[in-house]
Amino acid sequence: MRIIQISDTHLSVKHDHFVRNAEIISQHVRQQSPDLIIHTGDLSMDAAGGVAADLEMARDWNAALPAEVLSIPGNHDVGDLPSLRADQALDDERLAQWRDTIGGPGYWVRDLNGWRLIGLNTMLCSTGHPAEEEQLVWLEQQLSDSQPIALFTHKPFCVDKMDEGPCGYWTIAPEPRARLLSLLAGKPVKLIASGHLHIQRHKVIDGVDHVWSPASSFVVGPMQQDLGGDRVIGYVEHVFEADRVISRFVRPDGVEDLVFDTHRKTIYPD
Repeated sequence: MRIIQISDTHLSVKHDHFVRNAEIISQHVRQQSPDLIIHTGDLSMDAAGGVAADLEMARDWNAALPAEVLSIPGNHDVGDLPSLRADQALDDERLAQWRDTIGGPGYWVRDLNGWRLIGLNTMLCSTGHPAEEEQLVWLEQQLSDSQPIALFTHKPFCVDKMDEGPCGYWTIAPEPRARLLSLLAGKPVKLIASGHLHIQRHKVIDGVDHVWSPASSFVVGPMQQDLGGDRVIGYVEHVFEADRVISRFVRPDGVEDLVFDTHRKTIYPD
């Protein structure tokens, strides 16, 4: 089984700085024959900021790909914690916009070729929104003892260690991370694949493969702290065998490692 993971396309109807990278990646993926495509969030640039057309553009972009696409939302799609973006906090309206445009609550499960694939909406973590608890109850019901499990998230669980402290904007905070880990304890989790950091990285943590997908849009320059990995554009191909996953980073010819810092004031002048 071969699954392609795409992340952080940041499609925008107002800003075309990064669209060429997304177009090249779309063309490259359309030449492949994956069993499934998973988008790990930030489909849009500013859907959380009220530009619903960005999410509609992303929906149409996904529809042109050569296989079914399962998506989970990022902070640019449904908002973030009020402490991080008070003007774009996750709320009912933003979640409804996701449901109406992309479909579903932002989390899902799929059994395929002997594997259980689970997509989590990590933007719910720490929000206190009723959907946060609903997702945890749902996750406990979906975890399998008999099938190997691959988890897909937008925010990664951590940078280096599961017991590390908070990393602000970049990872799941320690308290919701601990709750997730308590549910996952003893389960046959083989892969945790995420996006959000706009880096390419593969690290084994506590016996589990953690794969950070590079973005399909831009890298982040000095305004981002060092989070390990390589700041490059691309996507990930995951090949699932009986009880392990072989992950390969793919960088299509022609993509450019555009730096967000250069365009930040144009896109977010305030």
